[in-house]
Amino acid sequence: MINSSNTLRVSGLASGMNTDEIVANLVKAQSSRLFKMQQNKITATWKQDAYRDVNKKVDEFRKSMEALRLQSTFNKQTVTSSDPRIEVSSAGTSTLTDFVISEATPAEAAKPATVSFASASSSVGAAGLSFKLNNIDITLDPNLTFDQAIAKINEKSSQTNVKAENVGGSLVFTTLGTGATQKIDIAITDTNNSLKIANTPVPTTNIVGTDTKDGTVTINGTQITVSSNKFTYQGVSFNLKEKIPVNSTISVRVNSDTQGIFDSIKTFVDKYNDLISDLNGRLSEKRYRDYPPLLDDQKKDMKDNDIKLWEEKSKSGLLTSDSTIRSFLTEMRNSLVGTVQNSALSASFTSLKDIGIDFSTNYRDNGKLILNEDKLKGVLQTNLEDIKKLFTTKESGTTSATTVTDSSVHDKSGFGLRIYERLNVTITELGSLAGSPDSLVDTKSFMAKQLKSLDENIGREEYKINAYEQRLWKQFGAMEKALQQLNSQGSWLSQQLGM
Repeated sequence: MINSSNTLRVSGLASGMNTDEIVANLVKAQSSRLFKMQQNKITATWKQDAYRDVNKKVDEFRKSMEALRLQSTFNKQTVTSSDPRIEVSSAGTSTLTDFVISEATPAEAAKPATVSFASASSSVGAAGLSFKLNNIDITLDPNLTFDQAIAKINEKSSQTNVKAENVGGSLVFTTLGTGATQKIDIAITDTNNSLKIANTPVPTTNIVGTDTKDGTVTINGTQITVSSNKFTYQGVSFNLKEKIPVNSTISVRVNSDTQGIFDSIKTFVDKYNDLISDLNGRLSEKRYRDYPPLLDDQKKDMKDNDIKLWEEKSKSGLLTSDSTIRSFLTEMRNSLVGTVQNSALSASFTSLKDIGIDFSTNYRDNGKLILNEDKLKGVLQTNLEDIKKLFTTKESGTTSATTVTDSSVHDKSGFGLRIYERLNVTITELGSLAGSPDSLVDTKSFMAKQLKSLDENIGREEYKINAYEQRLWKQFGAMEKALQQLNSQGSWLSQQLGM
C-alpha cells in the first residue's frame, strides 16, 4: 500500500496552486502499473481457490466410487431368518446360501450369588438387628429406616463382598463378583429381631453364584458349542435370543446384496454426471475482461449491490478452456469407453454398455452417462460375477505400471480401477498446481510461488511509488521556497522605491 505521509509537504501558499491535488494526480498516474499488479494478485488468488474447489469435487467423487474397484463390494450379502428367535446379519462372505437350525440351547453368563428377604415395615425392627454377613459383624440401630439400614450394611461391602439393595420393598443381598466362587453366608446372632424372611431359612448359608455355561447350536446337522449367544459361523453373524427346541426347523437364507451393489453403481453414474456437468460449466463460462477486480479505493464510491454484480463478472470464466481440466475430462471419458480386454472376462460383458450404462448421444450433455436401471438390475441377478470382473479385474503389468502410465495395463483392467487411478493422478496434479483444498498453508504449489512472486513485485513497485511521491513533495517544496524568496525580494524593492 502506498504511504502518502510526508513531513516535507508544503501547501501552495506562495504559488497559489493546489499542491495536494496535483501530487495525488501525478502519483495516481504513476501507480497504474501497481494497480494492475494488485488486480492480477486478486485474480490469481481467485483462480487458486477455483482450482482447489475443483480438486475438492474430484476428491469427493473419488470417495463415492473408490469401492467399485474392490471385489469385496460385489461380494456383499444379505441374510434373513425365518424365526425372530434367531437374529442374523452378514459378517463377511459366506460360501453357504442356506442354514437350518434344528436345536439351540443358549449360553449362560456367570451370575452372582443373591438372596432376598421381605421386610415387615420401613424400619429394621423394634429391637434392632445383629447378624454376621460372610463372617463380618453387622449391627443395625432400631431407629434406622429401611434405606438407612441398607446404607449401613453397604459400608462394609469391601469386607463382605456383598452389596445390599432395596428392591420393591425387599432386602436383596448380591455378591460383588460372579461365578461359583461367590457366596453369601448369613447368621442371625440376635434372635430378638423382627426381620421377616421370604422363602429362605435362617441362618442362610452357602448361597453361591454360577459359572459361565456354554450353549449349543445345531446347524445343518452339526452341533457346535458357543460361549456367547452372539457368534459368527460361515460368514454369518447369529444372535440366539432364546432356547430352540430339538427337531425345530429354522431356516437362514444368504443372498447377494444386489440392491446394495446397484446403489453403488448408480451413485457412481450420478456423481460422475454431476462432476462433468460442473467442470464443463467452468470450461465454457464467459470471461468478462472489461471487469477487472475492484481495489479497495474503487469500492468506496460504489453501492454494495453494484460491487456484488461487478465481482460476479470479475470471477466469471477463471477456468475457461483450462487445459488441465479439459485433459482430465478427456482422460476420464477414455477410461470408460471401449472394452476391458482381459481373458478373465466373459465375451458378453466387456463394456459398460453390456450392463446398461452408455454415453448420451446428445452433444449438449458433454459425455453424460445414461443408466438403464432395469437392465442393470437384471444383469446383477443373473451375472453378478461378470459385473464384478468388469469393474475390479486388475492387470498388474510391470511392478510400477498403472492404468494411467501403461496403456496395456489400462486396457486389461476394470473400469473401477481405471477411474480410481485417473482420479488419484488428477488430484495430485491439481494439488501441485494450486495446493490441497484442505491445506491451511501452501508454499510449494505453482500458484503459491506465483502469488509470492506477485507480492514481491508489488512490494518493489510500492517502494518506487513512495520514492516518486517523496521527490514530488521535495520539488514542490523547493519551488514554494523559491517563490517565497522572490516575493520577499519584490516587497523589499517596492519599499525601497517607495512604491
